Amino acid sequence: MKITDTISFQRKLFITGRNALLLVLLGSCVEQFDPKVIAYQSVLVVDGYLSDKAEPYRINLSRSRALNNEDFLPELGASVSIIGSEGETYPLVESDSGRYVSNPNEFVASTGQTYTLDIVTTSGNHYQSDPVTVKVTPPIDSVYFKTERRINDDGLEMDGIKILVDAHDPTASTNYYRYEWKETYEISLAYAAPWDYDSMAPDPRFPIKPIAVFAANCYNSRRGNSILTVSTDQLSEDKVSEFEINYVSTADYKLRKRYSILVEQFALDEDAFHYWSELQKNSENLGTLFDPLPYELRGNVRNLDDPDEVIVGYFDAAQSSQMRLFVDGIELRDLSFPSTGCPNSLDTVALQDIPLNLTRNYLISVLGPYPVEYVLMAPRRCADCRVYGSLEKPDFW
Repeated sequence: MKITDTISFQRKLFITGRNALLLVLLGSCVEQFDPKVIAYQSVLVVDGYLSDKAEPYRINLSRSRALNNEDFLPELGASVSIIGSEGETYPLVESDSGRYVSNPNEFVASTGQTYTLDIVTTSGNHYQSDPVTVKVTPPIDSVYFKTERRINDDGLEMDGIKILVDAHDPTASTNYYRYEWKETYEISLAYAAPWDYDSMAPDPRFPIKPIAVFAANCYNSRRGNSILTVSTDQLSEDKVSEFEINYVSTADYKLRKRYSILVEQFALDEDAFHYWSELQKNSENLGTLFDPLPYELRGNVRNLDDPDEVIVGYFDAAQSSQMRLFVDGIELRDLSFPSTGCPNSLDTVALQDIPLNLTRNYLISVLGPYPVEYVLMAPRRCADCRVYGSLEKPDFW
């Protein structure tokens, strides 16, 4: 299973679990509109699924939050396990607050087998999911991009690319699909700084030394936070065509050097598709006082002792079909890229002024002729790629 970033499916589940009831007091057009918010009920939120991959499966447990609370409220100290169809039990351990992880050396889910999620909280409440079968997921046919101009949040028209996926099931037995993605991109800065000031240099005419870390190329990754589902049930073929996974604009560094996206496809059954679709609608609508409130949306997890308790989340299992796309900057040379905000020319700094400019967060990009009387310096954001990512190069790069 995959965890989303900071803003992941968990955030969607948190939003759905906010059981705030709004009493809307409507008067005449001249009366003050004063909606009241009354107390909410703390609801268990379950986020996790199984795949056929030999990696740790993660189950995230938390509590719903009030509308004005952005804190993650983990469900601590629970006993969490996966139960197989023959009664075999595979425990998960709490690796972080509210995050429970399996051991891939002890358990890997098998396609066609049935599993149940079992949870016992420290308060003694016992929860179980409906049994779920690891569904067969057809392979992804292709992941590709098309260029497109769009209006951004500031009302400006910008170039970019939309990431599209095609897939089909020749047996016409899938019909419902869910997608996740993780993007990775390389950042390369024109003014990357290879030099540093050396106040202890033996030659005062050359108070320069190589910088401890030459940060010329960095990498950053981000998981998608959208709920992406599609149904082919009403089509003549079980075929997904040009389904948009993500849109990337030229606004930042993502497309300037090299961009990659890993797309994962999962088969859903009809109940799971209905759940994710409703969750998506509720998440998008939240914030409008007149929209339907999402607190009645239930998944497939139950309190064995109190079937009326509302639990948010859906435990599922399916094969994972993956495909990775690479996009090199040279392929996008016809797109328009806005300025990065870095200067067109570097600042000329006298030797004695280097320490002061270092405190101003400037770095040495170019040396003057020997003996050094001046250097060329650039702002750190234009000379140290660690401002935007990590030096660690991904294995697949």
